[in-house]
Amino acid sequence: MRITQDTTAVLAYKMHTDRPDGELIEFFDESTPKQMMFGYDQQIDGLEKGLMGRESGKFSFEIEPEDAFGTYQEALNIWVPKSAFMDQGELRTDLLIQGNTINMMDNQGHKITGTIKNIDTDSVFMDFNHPFAGKKLFVSGEIMSIRPVNERDLASLQRQGSCGSGCGCGSNESHSGDSCCSSGDDSEEGCEVCGNPPEKMGQGYGNCQCGS
Repeated sequence: MRITQDTTAVLAYKMHTDRPDGELIEFFDESTPKQMMFGYDQQIDGLEKGLMGRESGKFSFEIEPEDAFGTYQEALNIWVPKSAFMDQGELRTDLLIQGNTINMMDNQGHKITGTIKNIDTDSVFMDFNHPFAGKKLFVSGEIMSIRPVNERDLASLQRQGSCGSGCGCGSNESHSGDSCCSSGDDSEEGCEVCGNPPEKMGQGYGNCQCGS
């Protein structure tokens, strides 16, 4: 059987940036493999494209930045007013630390993650590029099994998407009541960088410090 639309595969693999022996950012071994559904936007485009049509067995391929975490865009470096970091009328000074990564929401309600680069009197300079934007990825591993997607897979997919895009805040407006922003990764979701599930957060690879 080959990987196609509406199949689920179990894989063990490593993902490096820049070169085949570069920084290790994602790793699943045979004892803790990753299960992937294909055709449901559950992984980066280049990973799904590189695996489509393959049978069980070893594989290796590279992914260009545009099919990985995107090209680096200077336009995503912006000043955000400090009012975006208010919670119940109080400024979240615990979040305003240079180098801190913060989960927010854009004006369309999409979850975005930015890194604080500089802090001024009234605003915060943030980089909303993905940490690996502009980097080529190298993937190698083994497809351990392939099967059709079943109802259990689809039910799991619905649970994963149940929280919607309500985690964060609009970058140009203040909020009262609920916390506007959060630091690091959502404790109920796996890490988007190293791939660790919630129960293994903080055991990342490379420079990932999820759950720390």
